[in-house]
Order: sequence, then structure tokens, then C-alpha cells
Amino acid sequence: MRLLILPLLAGLASCGSGGNDVAHSLGEGQRNETAALVPEEPVPARPEPETPVSGASMPEFAPQYPGSIIKSVSTAQSGSDLHEVSLETSDDAAAIMAFYREKFLAGGLRKTADFMSGGTGMLSAAARDKKASIAISKNGARNVIIVTFSGG
Repeated sequence: MRLLILPLLAGLASCGSGGNDVAHSLGEGQRNETAALVPEEPVPARPEPETPVSGASMPEFAPQYPGSIIKSVSTAQSGSDLHEVSLETSDDAAAIMAFYREKFLAGGLRKTADFMSGGTGMLSAAARDKKASIAISKNGARNVIIVTFSGG
């Protein structure tokens, strides 16, 4: 019985070893015919820097953060006036939070949530006919700000 199992195991061990073993088993002066048939994979080009999105209309109570780059803009498709704008900046979360606290208050919104921890944060505010919120997260050395607003 053991004599039958050993050859089976040896056969299984050689399965799935990939095509790389062919190149190693060729002797000196021999060519690997399959290598000439497989085209080389092109080296991926370095990605182009992202082009900032333009044309976002943001209200005074939830404006674009000064010096930030607009990365994306979306509007709810359900007929509501819910908008979301993604921004990116190198400023720290504390400065971003202070800016939006002031803008929300000046726009007549009352703060409903305010949380900051470890360089990230969340702030939301509402009034009778408008709402706004921001969420701050890290993206490498930069901060991403997602501003959501409706009404006004």
C-alpha cells in the first residue's frame, strides 16, 4: 500500500509547480520556445495627477474649505436636495473643525454633533430648513473632508 501512495504523492507534488520550472530545466545553449510566444507585460505608466473637479455650488453655511481641492461632487437622485462634496487639504483637523463650526453658526445652524479624535472628526448642525455635516479622515499626509448639506 505504501508503494502506491508514494508515487501518487510525488505526482501531486509536481502538479501546479507553474511554468517557471521549464526555464530552469533547459540545458546550456537550449532555448525556451514558450518564452518567445508570451509577450512581455508593459510597465505601468506613472498615474497622472488627479484633476480637481470644478463647478461645485456650495452654500454660505457649508462652503468649500479655503485652499482645499474639490475631489468629487454628488447629488441625491431621489429628488431631494441632498449634496455631498469631497475636498482634500493639507490643513489639520482642528483648523478644519474650527472653520466649519464658525460657518455653521453664522449660517443659523445649531450644532447637533461635534467629535474629534486622532486627527479625524465629525461635525453636524441643523436648522429648520437646512442641514450640514462634515467628516474628516486621513489620506496619507492630507485630510479628506466630506461636506454634506441640504436646504438653504
